[in-house]
Amino acid sequence: MIEKRVFAFWTGSNEMSPERQKCLQSLGNTDLDVVLVTPSTLDNWVLPEHPLHSAYEYLSAVHKSDYLRPYFMHYHGGGYADIKLTTASWRPAFDQLAKTPDAYAIGYREKSGKGVAHIHRHRLLGKSYILNNQTNTFANTMRYRWLRSQWRSLIGMCGYICKPASPFTSDWLSQVEDRLDLLLPALRSNPATNPRAASDQPPASGETAYPLPWSAICADVIHPLVYRHRRHILQGLPAPSFKNYL
Repeated sequence: MIEKRVFAFWTGSNEMSPERQKCLQSLGNTDLDVVLVTPSTLDNWVLPEHPLHSAYEYLSAVHKSDYLRPYFMHYHGGGYADIKLTTASWRPAFDQLAKTPDAYAIGYREKSGKGVAHIHRHRLLGKSYILNNQTNTFANTMRYRWLRSQWRSLIGMCGYICKPASPFTSDWLSQVEDRLDLLLPALRSNPATNPRAASDQPPASGETAYPLPWSAICADVIHPLVYRHRRHILQGLPAPSFKNYL
């Protein structure tokens, strides 16, 4: 069973802009129950037998959301949506996933190869990785070029529906937590000090040496895994708007 709901996350203490508030209201157009998870409600969803990773408290607000995606999709299932303008129903996609026994998830197809994760640019503690395998710059560049050529097999990062406890969500959460295991000492020493902190973004005034690249626990993990599980990942979810949401 997949609960007919879509989760959205607002993990910081900062206020939503008027544009974001409009986008949040638009999630009702999915025709699913919308669940906004905030710091005050997060504990209601964390399973005692599966606590959040120890690194969670040191992450930026954006990276907290990136971590909660696999946690919620694996343990709760249902939909996830970025807080972006949404105009179409998700019900047909939900029904398509529910009626396909060997499918793990459904999303919207990437628009082009430009949307593929830049796994060749991002390093963890100065080292290159493809998922949890340490590699090198050349290997990551070749893998990036391959994934870019296969963009039609990939889904976008801003919305999807997942069956809980599937091989895909298990793989996804495990890979993300492996990365957080690796970075935990560095995160303790250099926690995020602004909601959008990332090691590959221009530092804000007073920013610490926060060690996590922007997409290191999101697209850098999801795209290789979607390709790995591509025979079980459907396409057909309406894409959100990527304009006027900040």
